Amino acid sequence: MPTHSERLHVPWSWWPVLISIVVFGALEVGSGFSYVVLVPILIFLIGFFIVPLVLSGLMRVQLHDGVIRAGKETLPVMQITAVTALDRAETRLRLGPQADPAAHLAVRGWVGPSVMLRLANPVPVPYWVVSTRHPDELATAIKQSRNQIRATR
Repeated sequence: MPTHSERLHVPWSWWPVLISIVVFGALEVGSGFSYVVLVPILIFLIGFFIVPLVLSGLMRVQLHDGVIRAGKETLPVMQITAVTALDRAETRLRLGPQADPAAHLAVRGWVGPSVMLRLANPVPVPYWVVSTRHPDELATAIKQSRNQIRATR
């Protein structure tokens, strides 16, 4: 079975900026105070800036054993009728002006490309949009997985 696995982590270039914000923010607000004040300020800034991005970057996109998993949601590939690889511009259209409010979105803003998965039963969800750094590879793997499952039936 074709497989695909990737973690949609935050770009490494963001971390120096975030760490600078936390350090300089703690020094600016906490300067002149004792550690009793500085430590809670530092903990707050870490919780406010660092933790949300770490948690957002834990999302995985996986294809394994004929099931695609995007975050916590799963979808058997046999429920997919069409797979379309989308570049950054097409993804923005699918998330904005051409979006269907009933669509399932597993996206991260810092990952430009995605795949759109049209479902066999469009009620209540017509399609999924899933962020991926490798949309062509994921689309090909999904199509191959569907073909292999059909061949074994």
